[in-house]
Amino acid sequence: MKKYTGKTSTAIIQFPNTQILLIKRNTRPFKGYWALPGGRMDPGETIEQTIIREVKEETGLDVTIERVIGEYVEKGFKDDVEYEFYPTCFLVKPVGGEIKRQETEIQELQLFDLDKLPKPLAFEHEQMIKDYIKGNGPM
Repeated sequence: MKKYTGKTSTAIIQFPNTQILLIKRNTRPFKGYWALPGGRMDPGETIEQTIIREVKEETGLDVTIERVIGEYVEKGFKDDVEYEFYPTCFLVKPVGGEIKRQETEIQELQLFDLDKLPKPLAFEHEQMIKDYIKGNGPM
């Protein structure tokens, strides 16, 4: 059985409306789930550097960090894969670039209204979005 573990980051990209950008990955263990952009830290990176890099790689957007939404734990099994991630969820703001999916890992990118989110959402990502709505709300 394969195991994925480590410190990760996710981002809610704040647009000037009630929409949120979600991705659908081609990679395990997220395959088939809608998720927030993000990923694992590279050696020598800070978690802040990780989220800025990951958002750019996955969505084409340049972002600045507004604040931390929270720190989470994601543990479980999916498709013979054990996962144990420790994501920090950031609220980020786009400052450049164009929305364009990374073709090797990302199957689809789509904007969704906060009141019409797709199912299934990956792991703790639904809770991250709820925490964002409670603590900040849409612009």
